[in-house]
Amino acid sequence: MQAVRVGDLTVHPLFDGTAFMQQQDWGGSDWGAHQHLLDADGRVRLPIGGFLVRLGDHLVLLDAGVGDTQNEMYDGGLMLQSLAALGFQPADIDTIVISHLHSDHMGWLERDGQIVFPNATVHVSAADWQHFVHDLGDGRRRANRLLAIESQVQLIHGDDVTILPGLTTRLTPGHTPGHTSMVLSDGDERLIVLGDALHCPAQLTETEWEFVYDVDKALARQSREALLRAAEAPGTALLPCHFPGMQAARLVPARGVRRWVLG
Repeated sequence: MQAVRVGDLTVHPLFDGTAFMQQQDWGGSDWGAHQHLLDADGRVRLPIGGFLVRLGDHLVLLDAGVGDTQNEMYDGGLMLQSLAALGFQPADIDTIVISHLHSDHMGWLERDGQIVFPNATVHVSAADWQHFVHDLGDGRRRANRLLAIESQVQLIHGDDVTILPGLTTRLTPGHTPGHTSMVLSDGDERLIVLGDALHCPAQLTETEWEFVYDVDKALARQSREALLRAAEAPGTALLPCHFPGMQAARLVPARGVRRWVLG
């Protein structure tokens, strides 16, 4: 997996494993124009992981993979190896921003009830913390996992919050109540790290496709369309977690229709 550049910043994908999704997870969508995204069994294979970037003296992790999980949906467990391949250990990371609290984005925050990144402040939206922890939105087991790292958590309230110089938040709700994208800026360039505001490249053009795990599908579509419009600004690229090669998507000039390239 290749690093992504935004100005003088280098964003490193941290591969954690693979998710295996079904075509029907996007409702009754017609995959005829997107056969290249399907494997031999007709499944949609999506990478899982997060992104590592150095901002000044800070080493920042954006999303935390699925963890050491193997089941019919996930084959994970490689993020710490990916981190080590870049010459870092969990204790080196001091800032973590989590787009949302689904299992494939917070999986390495704890392991068997123990904190994995001991020196990190974990930034997560207040709305997601309320939904998943206090309201038990995905069950008590998920809530208990998150309570194990509660001492590290700093809640994000509202929109356009500065985490560090060059790193701000953008509220993109719908997939979860407080889903938050992360905006990296350097000079005239901007990279919006999307979490699950977009799940697969087909949604770059099939903006009406709804994902089965979106808690508010209409709101998720609004957030998705707003992000695609944001990519029209010069120097702006989108970086979803689950695109092939964990690569960014950029608009290129074209008449009459949006044309995207990855990488």
